[in-house]
Amino acid sequence: MRILFTACPMYGHVNPLLHLAMAARRAGHVVVASGPDLVPHVESHGVPAWAVGARHRAVPSDVDWLTYFEASAHQRVADLVPAALRWRPDLVIAEETELAGPVAAAVTGARLVVHGLGIMPPPLVWDAYAAALQELSSTWRTSLSADALRATTYLEVCPPALRPNSQRPWPRAVSLRPALPQPPGEHHLPKSIDNLPYADTVHLTLGTVYQGNLTVLRTALDGLRDLTVNVVVAAGPGVAPATLGSPAAHVLTEPYLSYPLLLSRCQLVVSQGGFGVLLAGLGHGLPQLVIPQGADQYGNAEAVRRAGAGLVLTPASVTAAAVAEAVTRLRDEPSFAAAARAVQAASDAMPDADTVLTGLVEA
Repeated sequence: MRILFTACPMYGHVNPLLHLAMAARRAGHVVVASGPDLVPHVESHGVPAWAVGARHRAVPSDVDWLTYFEASAHQRVADLVPAALRWRPDLVIAEETELAGPVAAAVTGARLVVHGLGIMPPPLVWDAYAAALQELSSTWRTSLSADALRATTYLEVCPPALRPNSQRPWPRAVSLRPALPQPPGEHHLPKSIDNLPYADTVHLTLGTVYQGNLTVLRTALDGLRDLTVNVVVAAGPGVAPATLGSPAAHVLTEPYLSYPLLLSRCQLVVSQGGFGVLLAGLGHGLPQLVIPQGADQYGNAEAVRRAGAGLVLTPASVTAAAVAEAVTRLRDEPSFAAAARAVQAASDAMPDADTVLTGLVEA
């Protein structure tokens, strides 16, 4: 069976698919289509990749995310459809924000499955998404409709404890254990991490999309500097360590770090609340301090707070003192770690990639 995975060119959109794509690679023919900047990352995990559309660029503050996803999908679909027509996939698995994948499935007659990235989109987001998909579908003269998309199988990576009690756009949901792929053998943590002085380690990041919010990142780091913890910062591509202040013996700053390698060394995560870092942290049973910056992160933050697995600071309330106080609470009050471990246990009980892939192939 030929399986085509499609994703927007961002680590937080490609990485959640890679574990299933790697399982599919072991079972047969597979390819992942995304922006050219993510192709080397995909290929480093042993999965073939197509470069389609443009590289990811920072989204201007006056442009909403749906507009960005729609505009970038128009660029990707122009490359994706001809390639898909030549390759003729049997199954297309598109992450939930990727509008080009459903169009490629409709044009080629392939079966479509939608791969979730986190919490299933609420009805308001779904309505806007469906309208954008309808416009793209019309451009390519397909009969794909919003109702047809709702009838597809949705692979749900969100653990039950984080799911809100709201209407679910995709009624046919199949649980899939959230997992990030193990990095290739040549990937490793910097050796300097072994020289950090304290017993406990906090991971600090704003991800790879909002890494430009340096004021927030610096403020959070300032709040952690005076605590007796190591701080490992993933500052994001292009952010020089010197921009975050004077170096300290208990602070390590890198552009990008592998969660499967790093988080087993950590006791707590401070992040923007992208679902990739949230699920990676909770998958290790780590409580979280979430400082949402945009997109779906406010809903993610509320889900973590509601589950009792973390605390939330809105951008307006972020001060060094507030970060220090929140992290101290997360370390000192055992209920947060207990709730995080409960989410971890529920996540571990979800079907793994090989099991879900078998069901998709046999459907």
